[in-house]
Amino acid sequence: MFDSGGLHSLNHSVDGFWRSFFAAVVALPLFLVSSFLHTSELGAEPSNGTGLYLFRYTLGWIAFPLLMAVLVRLLNRTHRYASYIIAINWLAVPQWALVLVVSAFGMVLGDSVGNLMPMLLLVLLLSYDFFITRIVLELTVGKSILVVTIGVLLAVLLDTLILGML
Repeated sequence: MFDSGGLHSLNHSVDGFWRSFFAAVVALPLFLVSSFLHTSELGAEPSNGTGLYLFRYTLGWIAFPLLMAVLVRLLNRTHRYASYIIAINWLAVPQWALVLVVSAFGMVLGDSVGNLMPMLLLVLLLSYDFFITRIVLELTVGKSILVVTIGVLLAVLLDTLILGML
């Protein structure tokens, strides 16, 4: 709900940092169902892309924190790195839940509304990413936009390189 008070409920310790990667396990079933819906929507056999989707999913959970380790150093925010990764990791669970719901509704509603819903979801998810980035890393609007944009470009690059093999 864009309430920064929710960040206080997260464990901002080193242990909390490593535990936040458990969000990848929690979100995995949501991701798999979303991938299955996407694959079936394209008319492909679900088994054809499952391995590549899983590889892309895993690589994203590794590449983003590594990229952010470099960015926070450049932005002089290394002291906020662990808290940022913790928040972003746990944010992935409701994000994947929303992706699954929107994907399912999009398939049911058809092209006209079905194509609009992912765009609206993208705006919502980017807004949340911006909010978390700005609040946790304590950045200006411009630097927050830059960090979110770099994260999106990383995702696009991974999608292009890995999912382009489907």
